[in-house]
Amino acid sequence: MAMGTKGVTLRLSNSSELVTVASSLMFTNTTGTSGIDGRIGSRDSTTLDLSAQGLSAGMRLVTNDTGATSVYTIFSIASSVIRFKKSTVDVFVPNLATTSLAITGYNMEEIGEIVSIDGPSGSVNVIDITNLGSTAREKLVAIQDEGQVTMEVLTNLTTDSTAINQWKLRDLRQAGIKSFFDIRFTDQLVGTTSEPSAYFFEGFVTNYGNAVALDDAVKTAITLEISSQAHFINAVSS
Repeated sequence: MAMGTKGVTLRLSNSSELVTVASSLMFTNTTGTSGIDGRIGSRDSTTLDLSAQGLSAGMRLVTNDTGATSVYTIFSIASSVIRFKKSTVDVFVPNLATTSLAITGYNMEEIGEIVSIDGPSGSVNVIDITNLGSTAREKLVAIQDEGQVTMEVLTNLTTDSTAINQWKLRDLRQAGIKSFFDIRFTDQLVGTTSEPSAYFFEGFVTNYGNAVALDDAVKTAITLEISSQAHFINAVSS
């Protein structure tokens, strides 16, 4: 079914809004309602207070487990157990015996007053390996380039909650610092047991330019240069 644009958001997480934990952790349960619930908890008798580490519901979650490489969403957290959502189409065969499981949570904040979003605009170069012995052109694909995301926002120079993240984007461009972003769609409600599909990626802010025209709102054009894989997060619901 087609999705509407109303409610689509682009969010960011700067370096002060991520939490990494790597201590006595393991996947404690990988099944649940509709087969899409997962849990991470203490490996042994040591009880690690995960909420005290700064992890919270709504964060994007990534792990260093080679069998669980998707981006997940924390939907509840007790002192020592995280519950998260995963899609039934995710490749999810975690190494339950790992002794060095590390998790990172990203707290995402909405960028307010966006008028349009374009991207990710990923592509891949083609390498020609045709030689004199070839009977037809032979080709390889090169490393993927996830391209850019461009957006236009209604410029807001106040310090209210919808404007502050516009300021953060400007500061990120000036400092040349990478941040994590997600684009969240509208094919599921955002709730305690559901999450819409999304893209999650790391990137630089490479352009931040204002446009002022007669009889129009002041707008800002912003470009994000993606510097990682653009992870597609499948919608989940219970």
